[in-house]
Amino acid sequence: MYIWRKRATADWLRGQNEDLSRRFGRALAIIEQPGKARRLVEVSCHTRNEAVQVRREFGGAIEKLRADWLEQLAKRTRTKPLRIGSRLIVSRTRLPPAKAARTIVIPAEAAFGTGEHATTAMCLRMLERVTRKRTAGWSMLDAGTGSGILAIAGSCFGANRIIALDNDPMACSIARRNAAANGVHNIEFHTGDVLKRTFPGKFDFIAANLYSEILIAALPAWTRSLASNGHVILSGVLRSQERTLAASLRRNGYAVHETRRRGKWIALLASRVPKRS
Repeated sequence: MYIWRKRATADWLRGQNEDLSRRFGRALAIIEQPGKARRLVEVSCHTRNEAVQVRREFGGAIEKLRADWLEQLAKRTRTKPLRIGSRLIVSRTRLPPAKAARTIVIPAEAAFGTGEHATTAMCLRMLERVTRKRTAGWSMLDAGTGSGILAIAGSCFGANRIIALDNDPMACSIARRNAAANGVHNIEFHTGDVLKRTFPGKFDFIAANLYSEILIAALPAWTRSLASNGHVILSGVLRSQERTLAASLRRNGYAVHETRRRGKWIALLASRVPKRS
């Protein structure tokens, strides 16, 4: 078994996405990592000749896998389910039903956020905590949905109107599939630019796990779309960028209520400051 790999820009991937998906199907994997602009594109090939042909056409590199590669991969990727408060468990594989918590399955093949990355886990925990006393029926915008994990969690926590937005058609396709697989059917998935796409009505929560530059640029528009008592949950931000993002939140009329830090990453929970009459 051989693996062809290439680090590609989002623009290159958008141009090749349809052709790659049609030709390679389940053999294709696209991996997006927070903090890195380029995505890792991989295709598994049965023979070296197949891998060489892909490299000849698209560039990149080839790696020959060990005979026991599947066993080694299983050992590396075996992780414990992620528990989010008392209401949610996130797993890569199907688990026996839990007595108190809802279990959702986000396969590792999604490669757009399975809940294990620090930024995703912090967002999930913030969303779970701040919605505990909310009456079911609130609304949510998930900007940069990736695998759809935050939108799916929002539905589990009581949201009835959820819009999930991503500029990557493949991400939206994967997120839609993940929602259906988890029995969640109240999410609207849209492909578009988070800096340009707007939606009618107000949102009680806006969650975004994106680069800090995008978060800062989007804040004015999100402020107009947020309910008066709404909250934003922001992550994808490095500790070194915390002060800049916090300052931007203040300029846009927000108060930061909670900051979580894990490793080099942070997540912020903020709400609009009521205007003085």
